[in-house]
Amino acid sequence: MAKLTHPGKWPPTDIAEGTTPRAWLRYERQYPGSRRPSRLISHPTVPYVAAARVGGTDGEIDLAALSAAAEHYLKQLKQYVNATPPPLGKADPMLDLLADVAASGSLLHWCDIWPKIDAEPSRLDGQIASWNMSRHPKSAMPGTVILVATEGIPDPMHGSFLMRFPSAGFRVPVEVRATADGFDLVIRGLTAEFPGGSHQALSSLLAGRSDAEKRMVLGGLSRSLSGVPLGFQAGVAPATLVASSATDADDAPVEAAVSSDDGSSATSPPPSDPAPVPPTPQAGAEPPARSSVYRMITMLEDNIAKQAGVVPKSLLLQDIRFSAEPENVTDGAWDITLTLLARGQDTPRGEPVSYRLTVRVRLAEPGANEVELLSVTRVPLVSHAVAGTGVPLPPPLPFVRVFPVPPPDWRAPSGRVPPHPAPPLAWRRPTRPDRILDLFREDRAIPLALGMKMRQPAYEVRNCPRFVPGDGEGRFPKALPTTGLSDLPPRRNVSSAISAYWHSKTFFDNMRGLGLAPESYMATAEGPLAVHYRSGIVPGPGRDGRTINAQVRYEVAPDATLQSKPSIDMHLALANLNRWARVKTGTPDSRLEPLGIASCGRWMLHEFGHYLLAARIGQLEFDFAHSAGDSLAAVFFDPLSDLSSPTYPGDPRMRGWTFPFVFAPRRHDRTPAMGWGWYGLLNRSVIEDPPDSGSEHKAYLTEQILSSTCFLLYRSLGGDTLAGAEADWGQRTRASDMTLYLLMQGMAGLAQSPSRAEMLEVGMEEAGWSAPASVPLPRGGADWQPATSHKVTRWAYETMGMFPSDPSEIISKAGTPPLVDIYIRDRRPNVFPTGDGPVEVGPGSYVPVSLHWAADANWVMPGWWPSCGNRGSVAANGARLRAWAGWVLSDKPLAQIMERSVVWHGDLDIGPFDIAPGGADIALAQADQQQITQLTTAARNAAPAGTQLVAFYELSQVNDRANTDPSAGFTVMIGPGASPPTTVQALVDLVAGDNNLGLHMEG
Repeated sequence: MAKLTHPGKWPPTDIAEGTTPRAWLRYERQYPGSRRPSRLISHPTVPYVAAARVGGTDGEIDLAALSAAAEHYLKQLKQYVNATPPPLGKADPMLDLLADVAASGSLLHWCDIWPKIDAEPSRLDGQIASWNMSRHPKSAMPGTVILVATEGIPDPMHGSFLMRFPSAGFRVPVEVRATADGFDLVIRGLTAEFPGGSHQALSSLLAGRSDAEKRMVLGGLSRSLSGVPLGFQAGVAPATLVASSATDADDAPVEAAVSSDDGSSATSPPPSDPAPVPPTPQAGAEPPARSSVYRMITMLEDNIAKQAGVVPKSLLLQDIRFSAEPENVTDGAWDITLTLLARGQDTPRGEPVSYRLTVRVRLAEPGANEVELLSVTRVPLVSHAVAGTGVPLPPPLPFVRVFPVPPPDWRAPSGRVPPHPAPPLAWRRPTRPDRILDLFREDRAIPLALGMKMRQPAYEVRNCPRFVPGDGEGRFPKALPTTGLSDLPPRRNVSSAISAYWHSKTFFDNMRGLGLAPESYMATAEGPLAVHYRSGIVPGPGRDGRTINAQVRYEVAPDATLQSKPSIDMHLALANLNRWARVKTGTPDSRLEPLGIASCGRWMLHEFGHYLLAARIGQLEFDFAHSAGDSLAAVFFDPLSDLSSPTYPGDPRMRGWTFPFVFAPRRHDRTPAMGWGWYGLLNRSVIEDPPDSGSEHKAYLTEQILSSTCFLLYRSLGGDTLAGAEADWGQRTRASDMTLYLLMQGMAGLAQSPSRAEMLEVGMEEAGWSAPASVPLPRGGADWQPATSHKVTRWAYETMGMFPSDPSEIISKAGTPPLVDIYIRDRRPNVFPTGDGPVEVGPGSYVPVSLHWAADANWVMPGWWPSCGNRGSVAANGARLRAWAGWVLSDKPLAQIMERSVVWHGDLDIGPFDIAPGGADIALAQADQQQITQLTTAARNAAPAGTQLVAFYELSQVNDRANTDPSAGFTVMIGPGASPPTTVQALVDLVAGDNNLGLHMEG
């Protein structure tokens, strides 16, 4: 491992003793009243930084080095939070548990890094890992690693196997930055999730027990659970299992409690009482008797299969959760809940459905042979759109007709004006005849596998013989005919297959462009994604395929010994029911063919939202919302849509419909004032009763809150930018890719299924501040620095009602700003309109405005001298202002103004001064104004003739540091003697994304 140098004290003394703790440290527990313990800890502007020397005798960056830094950070965090008196008002016993992750007796264990650092891509064994998010070949550093720890106990039957319980654990994102001697390891927070409801973490169940009691319980559980590696077929041990001796009586992990904020205290091992080491299995020893869970599944699988209607040999064990009454922990009955995946029985009506089974069994005591089956419940592994190694490729096919965007989104390409349908929407419905719908299709080239097969390593479009007469076998990819493709009408089965393939290609191309390779993203399932272009929707009446719907399903293999993870299938039905096209009229093969829902890219993206969850965290839906699919659809297509044009002749509220073609009444422009807030009336059921597992599916109301949040973020990042009177489609597309990057990277960094929307919010912030200094965007435009985005992300969630003053109340307005949120006044309005009415946000916000380069743009300061304010409720004492002056060269034509260069000439530093909370803006002192005048005058005198003078300002304070403040440690920092960005685009990104920054320019 690399040689580490830890910070001497964290947080630094001036932070720990001289600030308001909650102004720099975001520390959140579970929802009030929830029995599902969780923590969210974030301190983006006060990072923990360890230095790692590599090379030679110093070793390399690996799990040992990263976990050592994380463990030191956790101990420092615990010492600060649990100090006497506690700076946050009360100590947190959960930190005792998390900080003990390195202890020999801890039940929490770090997961291996996947993909491995400096290695070729490989399949993930198991279902959870520490995620390597590097964008470099062989997943090399620098990059970000999401360190993940889960509860688990050793398996005495398997020498190197740890039986993990994925629903209990935590994650620590570590940004690995290159330095001259190696790397800096930067940590800015963590999140933790533990079982809830009737279940408890093992750590909680054993808290306060004696060492002897823990030895007995854990020894019994090790025997009971041995031989059942999660993710493998439950009744048959893998071939790699080895025998071991019986559990040593001396092993006994010592744990702390997982607190549910109910006043219970924690129990931690005293320093003088070291925890014993778990047993080390002995190779060659006599094999033990068949383990209880091994027997439990094999003995009860017929009963389980009979009650659940599944194939016995298909059972896949995914998770184990525990519950026991306090008096039964050591010598009484334990209820164990097994989460299993299974394949349904074949039926005459069509393909079987796979299910998630929740199986409750009772052990007479840990390690006992007596097993009682208490209950079996099942949930279909499906999620509906609406309620109810590569091979050599031939040249691309020309003239394949597709809908690149849904017809209501289509706009005439610049430079030519084909017939424009009128009235605006009348010709853009799925009920229109083929000759009308074909106006909105365009020719596209698509690469195919050999034999004209629609297959790529990450996805393939399958034959659908049950719904398409003459199609090939359903388990093989569909092959296109070699002729007749250029003039296929929309209502043809082959057209549906082409659409499904085209939209899958678009999604996976974009996914790779955002730095997420499918082969290193899919953790809990096997690839490729199978797309069924004409299919039925199960369970229910839509199984005959005559329904307007789509779904993603898990498919469990009939024999789990042959496939230890489920696959993911997408099933696509129809776009409309009342208009079909007759083909081969007058022949024996005459039949009707429909318009498939595959023709709608927005619906396809909704389904890909389920794919992203299923492939990463093993659930088809969030615990707190249906999915992020509506967000993907709204954000991806808006910059391609005629509905978002300021010159669109129809109702401007059409922009807020998420699915305007194959219609569903879902919008992405909701507001908290109408109940559509994170703590509003329409989300109370999620807040007050969060599920304790992924078996409870949530409806679509919260998904609209999420899509409205992400759409607001997109608009604030540039999604409303104009070029004269028309939309600046290039800048809007760039903002779309930026938002998708934050959303999809945030989802990729999840470990345990998030119980709260706040976990996704902080994940999206992390995706910004932990990203490389600059990333390319898949659909073009200048490279982007994601570290400019995290404050806008927080504001978008805040505006949609997150961060309430009292989480126990119903909130019908925006949340509260950070305790200290200083700003430089710009021209943004204090109110912006939405589909549900105006929203008032006040000064210093990130109201969506056009981010074009102009002296009168709303994101620009109104004058040369900045005026400052504070959105928060705590005074910002000791603030400082840095200023730079320079000019913009005319080295690019006006049409490429965002590519022009900026030259900086001088700088100055003003302060310190105080900014009161919530009051009026304050102006600089006259002496400070004179300094700025001298700075800008000197730049004006030095600038070449014909250039544009600019002034850039940074306002920073210890509780609210600017993104450019070197103390914050972001990749956009401006160190001593350095200058602001040297291109117009980078300058716009930086200033528009941080209210601590300001810019003024000559007109």
